[in-house]
Amino acid sequence: MAARDTGTMEQNVDIQKHLSVGKNPRGIPTATFIEDVGAFLQTLGGVPVETAIGAFNELYGKCKTLENSLGRVKLSMKAKIPEIEKTLELVHVLEGKQAEGEALTTHYNLADTIYAKAEVACHGRVCLWLGANVMLEYSYEEAKGVLETSLRNAKEKLKTTNEDLEHLKNQTTTIEVNMARLFNYDVKRRKALRQEEGAADKTGGGKGRGNGNPK
Repeated sequence: MAARDTGTMEQNVDIQKHLSVGKNPRGIPTATFIEDVGAFLQTLGGVPVETAIGAFNELYGKCKTLENSLGRVKLSMKAKIPEIEKTLELVHVLEGKQAEGEALTTHYNLADTIYAKAEVACHGRVCLWLGANVMLEYSYEEAKGVLETSLRNAKEKLKTTNEDLEHLKNQTTTIEVNMARLFNYDVKRRKALRQEEGAADKTGGGKGRGNGNPK
C-alpha cells in the first residue's frame, strides 16, 4: 500500500512539472499551452486524460485563489495611495505655514458628522500613524521622507500587482483552453474506439455467417 502511495505522489509531482513553462518575476507559473494533446499525454507518461484534466484543474484553482488575494491587495493599494498623497500634501502645508510663522486653521473631527474649528501650531514636528497601534513623531523633513518612500513603495506594489493579475488572467485562459482540448480529445478518442469496436463486431459476425454449412 505504501509503495503505491509513494508512486502516486511521485507521478503527481512529475505531472506538475509539465503544467508550466517558467514563472514571472514574482514566481507565478506560466501555464503550458497544449499544441498536441496526444504528444502531451505521452510526456506525462501516458496518464489517462482524466488525470491530466484533474492536474490542470488543481492549477486553475490555485491561480483563482491567488487572483482573489491579489485583487484584495490591489483594492488596498488603491485606497492607500490617495491617503498617503493627502498626508504628504498636509506636511507640505504645515512646512509652509511654519516658514510664514502662521498657525494652521482647520476643522477637527470630534465624532461622525461633528467638527470643531481648531488652530494647529506649526512647530516643525508632526506625528504619523505607521500602523494600527503605532504612531511616531518626526520633523517635517523626516515625515516627508517617510511618506515619499511609502508612496513609491505603494505605487510599485500596485504596478506589480496589476502585472500579476494580468499574468494570472492569461494563465487561467490558457488552462481553460487546455482542459477543453483534453476533453475534446478524449471524446474523439472514445468515439473512434467505439467505431472500431463496432466495425470489428460486424466483421466478426459476417465471418461467422460465411462459415456456416449450406443446407
